[in-house]
Amino acid sequence: MIASQAFLPEAIVCHEPPPPELVDAAARLAIHCIAPEQVSPTLSTELCLHWKDARLALGRFTGKEKPVAVDFVAALSQRRQGPELLWKAIGGSTRVKPTIVDATAGFGRDSAVLLGRGSAVSMIESHPVVGLLLSDAMRRLQADPLFAEHVANLELYCGEAEGHLPTLAKKGRCQVVYLDPMFAESGKSALAKKDMQLFQALLGHGDDGRRLLEVALDCAEYRVVVKRALKAEPLAQCEPAFAIKGKAVRFDVYPLKSLKYFA
Repeated sequence: MIASQAFLPEAIVCHEPPPPELVDAAARLAIHCIAPEQVSPTLSTELCLHWKDARLALGRFTGKEKPVAVDFVAALSQRRQGPELLWKAIGGSTRVKPTIVDATAGFGRDSAVLLGRGSAVSMIESHPVVGLLLSDAMRRLQADPLFAEHVANLELYCGEAEGHLPTLAKKGRCQVVYLDPMFAESGKSALAKKDMQLFQALLGHGDDGRRLLEVALDCAEYRVVVKRALKAEPLAQCEPAFAIKGKAVRFDVYPLKSLKYFA
């Protein structure tokens, strides 16, 4: 189920011929592929997808915002591999690199951070359009020979996390389950950035996350980590054992088994 207030864009504005697989995916979602000259002025502020420079991006038909694409290549090319707080909350170190399920993948930014640290990451994304953006980013990552090792450590599942988590647990991929849900009470921490406002407009808000947290705790082997706004209530009012706090966000940690015995 797509989060309440979420919706599908009406069209993909194709600035160049789209690949057949994108056309097929758009057809399954009843999203039209149109040329730029077909854009009506009345649609200027509406969300849409753009196919340009061989990448898929989320934006508006017209407007000041630059369309946003998921870009694992750019993220993994950065010398500094993401926030230390997240990696600390996960329990990772130079020796400990657990397999992680990012059960609310979104634009994949935290997945890229964890991947860059050396962990194998399984992304789950419930919104079909965000799934398309992630899939397109994975295609570009796979095409770059410099990132072959990372390609082998990254996978994507589209659909509800509650359905995929038990299967991933049986495969041994759920040593740590990471949640960064977009719920109305706390919002998503990265939404201060203009590009993520597009993401919020697409996804809307969900419920209080109780069922998702319950399934995550049932399926994780070592711990569940939940990203929250610094002053937000714990997810589903479930108090964590401890939290790793930054200036704007915190990571609530629900340990199940000590990572000291990680093999």
